[in-house]
This record gives sequence, structure tokens and C-alpha cells, in this order.
Amino acid sequence: MRVSQIKKSLLRIYNSLYLVKFNIVNFFSKMNIPLTKNNYKILRLKNKYKGKRCFIIGNGPSLKPEDLERLKGEFTFASNKIYKIFNKTTWRPTFYMVVDPIVLEENAKEINLVEAQKKFTLKVYKKLLNADIYFNNNLYKDKRGTFSTKVMESLYSSGTVSYHMLQIAFYMGFSEVYLIGHDYNYKDAVSRTRDLSFLKMASNSEHYFSQDYFRNDEKKPGQAPDEIYYGMEKAKIVFERSGKKIFNATRVSYLDVFETKDYDSLF
Repeated sequence: MRVSQIKKSLLRIYNSLYLVKFNIVNFFSKMNIPLTKNNYKILRLKNKYKGKRCFIIGNGPSLKPEDLERLKGEFTFASNKIYKIFNKTTWRPTFYMVVDPIVLEENAKEINLVEAQKKFTLKVYKKLLNADIYFNNNLYKDKRGTFSTKVMESLYSSGTVSYHMLQIAFYMGFSEVYLIGHDYNYKDAVSRTRDLSFLKMASNSEHYFSQDYFRNDEKKPGQAPDEIYYGMEKAKIVFERSGKKIFNATRVSYLDVFETKDYDSLF
């Protein structure tokens, strides 16, 4: 038998064994039983913050350094290029996450240097981001907008990394979640209560807290306003059925899914 044939045979055996292991691990993950070190780390997060509040931070233009300063001592989730504001605040997030492959591939070096107590991403990006915990992610179109209460098994996508973080926050047991920096001022933003057609104007094209959020030569991730809106509606339902709440405390926001809160009143 040729060496090349032997290599191919060994590769097939390896792939078969890997698939068996993957299926076994996932089977037990559905029952919240960890068979790997990574999944054990996920289990340790379950209801760890039961009854507490947290803040999930978006990167919209309403986000201000002084508002982040007030979050010292709070549990916070941040994402993507939040590090662009680090030079203006001593605040740093408790949890940090990236799930968009374009954001990660274009900024891997900077993202790996982000200061946070714990960093999350998806298992498919292990080679790009040195995270503390890696999650499975279900990308089947008919599953988009599904809200996972068993994050060891899988997270689900719905147009924004904030949706992933809401699923993790729910699993962690947070009873109150406050959104800030979620301006939702996209060109095709969806609303059940108001006409947002004015957002199509060029004067409303600023989507991020920093004018240098993107490099000139950088690929930009796409936006999916319909998916985002549907996902937020789904998250609200799941939280409220469990006696938990999501509030929108963003200073300027067009996202009408959640009850609004005045940010200053929270301190």
C-alpha cells in the first residue's frame, strides 16, 4: 500500500472517531452534562449570578465614556470593537464576545488584546481568538431566532452578537438586563410602533460611537435589522416567562421591543 493511501486511510479513521466524539459530547450537552473542560466551564456559569443585574453594551453612537465609568462594579457584557473606547475610560467589561467572522478576521490582533474577565467566542474561531469559553453555534436558517436556554448545547444567531450575549446572560441567571448603546439606527430598522423611514437619510448614517470604528481598507459586516428585531422579541418572551426582564436604557434608541429606563435613574 502506498504511503499516500495509508495517510488517507488514517485520516478517514481520525475523522470518523472525531465525529463520534463530537456527537457524544453534544448528546450529553443537551442534558447540561459536560464531558469536556470547555463544557465544564460553561456549566459553572449556570445561575451563578441568579437575581443580579447586568448591562449588555452595544456600540452605537449614543455610547459615552462617562456612562461606562459608572458601570465599574457592575456585571457587563461588551463586544466587537468596544476596545476603541478604552483610551477614554478606565472601565473594562466583565464579559467580552465576538461572533462575526468578518469582525474577528479583520481585527484578530486587537481583539486578542482586549481586557476582560472572561472572553467568549464560537468553537469555529478557536484558531483566531484565545477565549476562555467556546460555544457551539447553530447556523441553520430555520433555527435563526431560536433562543437557547441550554447554551452548553448551542447558541443561536439572530443578526447581532447581543442576541448571543442575552442567551448567555439568561443561562447565568441574571434577572434584570439593561441594554445601553443599542441605538438601532440602521437604515432599514424595523419598528412595530413608529415610522423609521427617516433613518434612510444620510444625516443618520453614524452607527458607532467612534468615527474611526472601521479602517478605510476594512471589510464591514452586513446588517440584518429584521433578524435583530425578531430575535429581540423572542428574547423578551423567554425572559419574561421566567420572571426576568430586559430593559432598554440606551440614551437614544429606536428599538421599541423593551420597556425603556432612564440610564441615570439606575445609579
